[in-house]
Amino acid sequence: RNLISQETFKFHFKDLRYAKGRKDTFLCYEVTRKDCDSPVSLHHGVFKNKDNIHAEICFLYWFHDKVLKVLSPREEFKITWYMSWSPCFECAEQIVRFLATHHNLSLDIFSSRLYNVRVPETQQNLCRLVQEGAQVAAMDLYEFKKCWKKFVDNGGRRFRPWKRLLTNFRYQDSKLQEIL
Repeated sequence: RNLISQETFKFHFKDLRYAKGRKDTFLCYEVTRKDCDSPVSLHHGVFKNKDNIHAEICFLYWFHDKVLKVLSPREEFKITWYMSWSPCFECAEQIVRFLATHHNLSLDIFSSRLYNVRVPETQQNLCRLVQEGAQVAAMDLYEFKKCWKKFVDNGGRRFRPWKRLLTNFRYQDSKLQEIL
């Protein structure tokens, strides 16, 4: 299983307003098949920026090359991302194009922090993601716990929220709602 360390998670996913020194994006993903009443997990793991390619694009390349070929186009699939940063405008644009050509896929994006949302193109492309059917939301306590449990080498320890997690979530969420 592709897990991240507790220290990496706490450093990179901390939902700070100003996150200095956090240049990498981590993307924890799960791909499920919508099967009757309960989804069936097919793949999960972690991507991070690599060789100047953003984590979202690494996922899309991997998904296209390794997963899409074996999925039935007649079945519906759900992709869930837990990200340390929301997508930049260029990545959001590529994700929009990806969703537009794969109608049997849905995408939920939960991000710890908003990336460069003062840039109008970033705001526009986050809106375009939603218009294309993606759910875009700030990570709240529930998502942090879920991410910790599934994607962190946690040694069986429960997630312990950091100070101001809920306050910072409300800030990130309100900024995102203003944009959307």
